[in-house]
Amino acid sequence: MKLIDSSAWIEFFRSNGDMAVADLVEAALREDEAAVNGLIFVEVEGFSRDERERQMIDEDFKACRALHLGDEVYKEAAAIAFDARRKGLTIPATDCIIAANALVAGAILVHRDRHFADIAKLRPLLVLTRP
Repeated sequence: MKLIDSSAWIEFFRSNGDMAVADLVEAALREDEAAVNGLIFVEVEGFSRDERERQMIDEDFKACRALHLGDEVYKEAAAIAFDARRKGLTIPATDCIIAANALVAGAILVHRDRHFADIAKLRPLLVLTRP
């Protein structure tokens, strides 16, 4: 299973997006391996440019598995944030939650966000990003 971060979805939906990342998203969808969570849903669909784009995104998200956020995810996210601060890193809470969700679910995180590379130095986070 591959949790697709909003940074990867953005490249997938952009007409001039990073094709290497867009191809990773396309492959996950084609192989029925794509997953999202509520936070990613809000980050992507909530900031759609118009209703047509919102509906297109909604259709793609229907093809994804839904990963739920719960106490275990939030506790891991807090631990990630705590450990990162001890290393001098400030990572947005949303990225800590998304990484924790991937870790708890045993999913590979598909992204294009430098914060996940920092998290992967602190936790055994499996990531796919552009080569």
